[in-house]
Amino acid sequence: GMFATALEEDEIIARVRFPIPAAADYQKFEQPASRFALVGVFVARYDDHVRVAVTGASENGVFRWSEAEQALSASFAPEALDGLALSPDGMIEDIHGTAAYRAHLAAVLARRAVKNAN
Repeated sequence: GMFATALEEDEIIARVRFPIPAAADYQKFEQPASRFALVGVFVARYDDHVRVAVTGASENGVFRWSEAEQALSASFAPEALDGLALSPDGMIEDIHGTAAYRAHLAAVLARRAVKNAN
């Protein structure tokens, strides 16, 4: 879950390595008072695959949007996401926004991130 790690008490992190994407961008919609992301979306295009991660929206923390990854793998353009929608199931719902609102924001931010990454 959020704010938890898979580390055991006797383990430490010795190294973290990340592949460098050919193109990437992060877009977020901030809650005005805290400036935390109500929803954030990171898109990254690598030589052989695409990653789309959604933050701030799910009750279970960060998750990958696999349908968007598949669509963007075929064409890394905002139009590739046309017709895709995230399910509001499992999205956070509070005074700042409904689950459906957060799902919609994620789709909008994904398109913006792809546009900025190109």
